[in-house]
Amino acid sequence: MEENNNFMDKNTFLAIALSILFFVGWQYYVQKKYPQANKQAQAQKAKEASSQVPQAALASESSVLNPEQAVSSLPQRDEVKLRYENSELNIEITSRGMGFSQIELKQFTNRANEKIQFLMSDQKANFATFYKDKVVDFDLKRESEHVFLGTALIENTTLEKRMEFKPQLYTVDITLRVVGEKNGNLGPLTTVLSDQVLKVKSSFFMPSFEGTEFFVIDNGSEERVRIDTEAKFSQNFTAATLTSIGSQYFAVALVEQSELIPSADVKFDPSSSFAVAQVTHPQQSLQSHGIKITGFMGPKKYDLLRNLDPQFVQMINYGMFSVLSKPLLSLLQWLYSILNNWGLAIIALTIFVRLLLLPINISSMKSMKKMQKIQPQLKAIKEKYKDDPMRVNQETMALMKREKANPIGGCLPMLLQLPVFFALYSVLGQSVELYKSPFIFWITDLSYPDPFFVLPIAVGGLYFIQMNITPQPMDPAQAKVMKFIPIIFSFFMITVPSGLTLYFFVNTVFGIGQQLLFQREKKKATA
Repeated sequence: MEENNNFMDKNTFLAIALSILFFVGWQYYVQKKYPQANKQAQAQKAKEASSQVPQAALASESSVLNPEQAVSSLPQRDEVKLRYENSELNIEITSRGMGFSQIELKQFTNRANEKIQFLMSDQKANFATFYKDKVVDFDLKRESEHVFLGTALIENTTLEKRMEFKPQLYTVDITLRVVGEKNGNLGPLTTVLSDQVLKVKSSFFMPSFEGTEFFVIDNGSEERVRIDTEAKFSQNFTAATLTSIGSQYFAVALVEQSELIPSADVKFDPSSSFAVAQVTHPQQSLQSHGIKITGFMGPKKYDLLRNLDPQFVQMINYGMFSVLSKPLLSLLQWLYSILNNWGLAIIALTIFVRLLLLPINISSMKSMKKMQKIQPQLKAIKEKYKDDPMRVNQETMALMKREKANPIGGCLPMLLQLPVFFALYSVLGQSVELYKSPFIFWITDLSYPDPFFVLPIAVGGLYFIQMNITPQPMDPAQAKVMKFIPIIFSFFMITVPSGLTLYFFVNTVFGIGQQLLFQREKKKATA
């Protein structure tokens, strides 16, 4: 019998597999049993690895302003970090660019109940200063409770950067100027904004207000770009008075206060998952005027932003009917001040809007009823003069005039309601006031979809009832299509904020009551 000398036989494979399984299991047990020791070991390894990297290699990392290029961070002195904290913000300031390496909102938490933070990508600290694609190394000092001062030597020219925080306003006033003898060769400076992009799936039938977007006011016009997490994006703006990155509820932004307007480059690379905006001031602004900007990092509250700067308000995406959205938001806030519950305020607002539009709805119902009444006569006219289209039109117009029926009478009032509907849609979907605000029972966050789909299903059911008691089109094809609308509506409601679904629920209940009341009055009139 020939001896089997093959090393890779089944017994060897089995032994290797068992060894690997034991090693993985043991590592898992140690990490669970002694988590702190494991963290310390990893930190020690990282420290040893960094100490072995030559200083020359540190200066050749990927670029701060462009990840595909090399970075040179001017390591003139050791990095210094100072902390600023007030009732709203917890901020860590680094001497590298004199930017914010950490921004934490103390009054807000995310869906996982963690503090809201605006994160930095690699070394791209928010509001950090760069010169010729190199981060400026400042001598950072605290001047007073709310004021920080930094100085840096660039090409024999002293650059001074001053930051003054405004408590309870989520803002910081930043000025940069050349002190001492001015050097005409000192070029433009760049300020960086960055934040991590939210990965949210959205479609036409399954929309989502969540997500990250760039917002820039360029040459007086608004440019809003919702970031696609799967696609690389880059765009330049030549005259950006406001540049921001954020979600529909929170943003980090800067507004230009200088006489000369900067340019802005916004970019996103899916490989890094960070959105970056680079705001570059022209050379003349630094040499003759200095640079003055107001930085914002906080919630997109309408009243707060309006008091800070009118341009900040434009970060809130109220859509094309913002002229209606703002008074509706004010009304919603007033109702909340009385009811002390945002859900009850939404219900009261919905009823108020329905009462306001009641004359239009009654007119629409009357027109639809008249058109339904003459449908048999219209059908007879089409049959009688089927070979003479002109005669069909003449007889149809004569019948409508005689019966005082208007074919657009039912549609026009509904079209007049659309601006109000879209304005409410924007207010309830974009207002940070509803963020993590509870209503009743299972609805603990009016800015988040209903977790148990109770309201979406209820809205679909109520909408089905409303359609069955409302005059339907005589066309069988249209009638079949209308039957699917409640189902589509329910799917649509699954992903929208529960505050918006609550509005649709109350609106539909009111519509059913209105239709039943109208039919009752019609029966009395007939009798």
